[in-house]
Amino acid sequence: MLTGEDMAVLNEAYRNSKMGVETINAIISKVYDEDLALDLNRQAVRFLSFEDKVTEKIREANQRPETSSPVGKAMLWTSIQANTLLNTSTEHVADLMIQGNTRGITDLMKTVKSNKGAKKEYCELAEELMDFEEKNIEQLKSYLK
Repeated sequence: MLTGEDMAVLNEAYRNSKMGVETINAIISKVYDEDLALDLNRQAVRFLSFEDKVTEKIREANQRPETSSPVGKAMLWTSIQANTLLNTSTEHVADLMIQGNTRGITDLMKTVKSNKGAKKEYCELAEELMDFEEKNIEQLKSYLK
């Protein structure tokens, strides 16, 4: 049985990993640098892996992960389109992805810290996801000029 704190941590990890995949899927067609495209595709695969792990933990307790609304997805897509309308440079795309990863780390950190009673296993999964996003940021910095 999952507690409310367990679900809060797992749902934030789920949202975080899902957002990573959706963001990369929305932006990848605008990436012209082959190295950046390869790095983003590798990140998407890893985000999917996290999403699967978290979903499995939630389903083991006969629960369902909280999904984002179609409006949220539309807002994400619109934001990406607006942010890349006039600038699809490698540096700009990398900067947008750095911002997204940073936001993901911040949101997940806040959730973990405000749900101290969550199972250690779920907090460690969240930590692993935050570490992955930290590595993404370091990797993406190489595309900044």
